[in-house]
Amino acid sequence: MDLQTFKNYNTARADLDDLVAMAAFGRTLRAEYEAHQIEEPEFVGAKLKSLRAEIADRNADKIAARKSEIKARLDALKSPKEKAAELRKELEALTAVGA
Repeated sequence: MDLQTFKNYNTARADLDDLVAMAAFGRTLRAEYEAHQIEEPEFVGAKLKSLRAEIADRNADKIAARKSEIKARLDALKSPKEKAAELRKELEALTAVGA
């Protein structure tokens, strides 16, 4: 990893592991500036903020996808009676709203 790569890094084209690695490099870079009591360049903070936001967004998407997968698998395990009961309950709720 080098400084030029960090400066020009495009978060949209990276996978989650690359984003985490680049954020780790940025934190190390920040710590080194602090250790030498040198003012951190503006691009370091901006890039770290961008990386953290992208990591959080992608992680949230990954969690949402997993939740959806689990719900689908649980629905597939339901018996026909359970599915019918849920549909009846939903129909009653919709009928009550529209009545």
